[in-house]
Amino acid sequence: ADFLVEKGHKRIAFIAGWEGASTQRDREQGFVEGLKAAGQSVFKREVGNFTHEDAIAATLRLFEDGNRPDAIFVANDHMAFAVMDVIRGTLALKIPEDVSVVGYDDVPIAAWPAYSLTTVRQPCNRMVAETVDILMSGIDAKNDHSGEFKARKTQIEGPLIVRGSVRSVKG
Repeated sequence: ADFLVEKGHKRIAFIAGWEGASTQRDREQGFVEGLKAAGQSVFKREVGNFTHEDAIAATLRLFEDGNRPDAIFVANDHMAFAVMDVIRGTLALKIPEDVSVVGYDDVPIAAWPAYSLTTVRQPCNRMVAETVDILMSGIDAKNDHSGEFKARKTQIEGPLIVRGSVRSVKG
């Protein structure tokens, strides 16, 4: 949200994943809070359910009334690829000239020149390492009878990987 606002976007849409997923809720909450802090709100919202087909339909709904977004944040990269294909193919618009697109995950295809998707990198190796560390701490606490295992919250930064799918609309 911060990046799109900094680039001058005002009509920023969101395509959600499956609404039952905690990852979806967390991503959307952070996005909405970022827009709110900048004095903006979500321009339009659709649900893509983390599927290619639903992301296509969600994209078409975002553009059906002619009042189109100038940027779209998509809850994961695979849906973002469907969004980009619809924008370029079906709608005959250009990315980023007509619409900026940002995804989430930084899957390998995001770096391909055909997509050049700006995305939030999810550091999976660090996430797995932290999870294993937490599990091992719990096992150790149980085995050495040192006491009760205490839950902990770990925050791992997910950097924004800037590629060619976002433009600056500032004059």
